[in-house]
Amino acid sequence: MMHPGFPSRLPNAQCPMTDKKPEGERIEDLMNQIDAEIERLNWTIPQGREHLFKYYGKRSRLLLTEEELDNFLLYLQLTDSPTTNPE
Repeated sequence: MMHPGFPSRLPNAQCPMTDKKPEGERIEDLMNQIDAEIERLNWTIPQGREHLFKYYGKRSRLLLTEEELDNFLLYLQLTDSPTTNPE
């Protein structure tokens, strides 16, 4: 499930899914970028799990599809400031 009212991709945003890398490398890149964004936002593991379950019905990034990972990364990138409670 995509975030309600959330664009699937911004015109000038980097799009990891269009990289010419093998699938495993693309997923690893997405995971690394997500890790960096989660750290930037100061999210805890429980906060991340709560967000994943609320929007994707899954408790781990390892269960997300590549498209869901890409969407989650975009959401994190568009979140401006650190928070103690993700939406």
